[in-house]
Amino acid sequence: MLLVMLLAAVSVAAQELDFINERANHIALNGADWGALRASLKQPRQWPGGKWSVVHIGDSHVQPDMFTAPVRLALQDRWGNGGRGLLPVLKIAGTNQPVDYTLSSSITPLSTAKLVSRGWSAQMGLTGVSAHYADSAFTTLRIATTGDDDAFSRVTILHAPHGGYETARLDTIAVIVARNTCNYTSRLDLPRAVSAVDLTMPCGASDLWGAIVENDKRGVLVHAIGNNGAQCASYNRIDGFASQVKEALHPQLIIISLGTNEAFGSLDGVLSNLDRLVTSLRRECPSATLLLTTPMECHKRVARKVTDRVPTGRGKRRRYKTVTKTVSSFAVNPAVRQVRDIILDYGRSHHIATWDLYDIAGGSGAAARWLDAGLMNSKDHLHQLDSGYELQGILLADALLEALTTK
Repeated sequence: MLLVMLLAAVSVAAQELDFINERANHIALNGADWGALRASLKQPRQWPGGKWSVVHIGDSHVQPDMFTAPVRLALQDRWGNGGRGLLPVLKIAGTNQPVDYTLSSSITPLSTAKLVSRGWSAQMGLTGVSAHYADSAFTTLRIATTGDDDAFSRVTILHAPHGGYETARLDTIAVIVARNTCNYTSRLDLPRAVSAVDLTMPCGASDLWGAIVENDKRGVLVHAIGNNGAQCASYNRIDGFASQVKEALHPQLIIISLGTNEAFGSLDGVLSNLDRLVTSLRRECPSATLLLTTPMECHKRVARKVTDRVPTGRGKRRRYKTVTKTVSSFAVNPAVRQVRDIILDYGRSHHIATWDLYDIAGGSGAAARWLDAGLMNSKDHLHQLDSGYELQGILLADALLEALTTK
């Protein structure tokens, strides 16, 4: 059944998927008790606000949502669609945004900030992107979803702490009172379900981080927080990141998919930064269950010097000179496996469930096989193509469904 789903999603020949280690596609609980998590899925009347929330934290593999989307679809198909969920201000901040939603502003912010920037010219929040507006400005936020079942009747604006948005206008007709539900959010209940809305509101010298869209049904929300180049240390820089995740997203399950970028730098702080992130999330979200995933093998560019003899002159006067030039090629990044081992060891020692994509994707040599199958980007040997991310997402969804339905 899984193979049929994979083939339908990624459109590759069956024999080209023989490197996927389906037998390893399970979540290792490492002594963690997922009984309460499973039980909560059977009690939708007790879900906070009628929603069962998943938060997926990651890097550039998560930002475009192609890795997360199959998880969202699978869980919502099983337990109900609660809405599209989190919409970060990615495009407004000048970076790539998922294709299934629009979040745009009628005016250009004074400044923007991205998570991995050295200095932030706007106050940073949980989404890892921020847009700063002037005190006297009004902006019209265009919020739209393109999914067939993603109409929404509630919008929650995520922003830097301030008094909250007192009013906003829906389609320039109805005035809506925005209730400030916590320091970081202002909620707007719409008079009807829509797939697109223009909200005109005062900026109030605020830093805008994104929006959450929900419908009025009981169901699952799967929020993706992904930022290009992100590491655990990146999210640790955000003041109050874990408390914002708790107050704005109310997670039952938190998935952390980081480690690839750590493998391209010093490994000295990988363990301590992972521990700091996990510890803060456990402290602020004590009722949430955590899942750590590992990065799969990738390549890095390596430079090498090549010496050649180049002819000079002509005929009998021809001479040769030695020329040395630097050429680049790709080679396996061995640090990825080291980071993977750190994550797995941490999960085992702290009784946190893990999902080992490194092994599932094919282990050592997987990057070359994914390239040959047309799943990995041949330009950088690091990111996947759309089909590769869909494959990873389906594999994770399959493992999650098994773990969440096993008695």
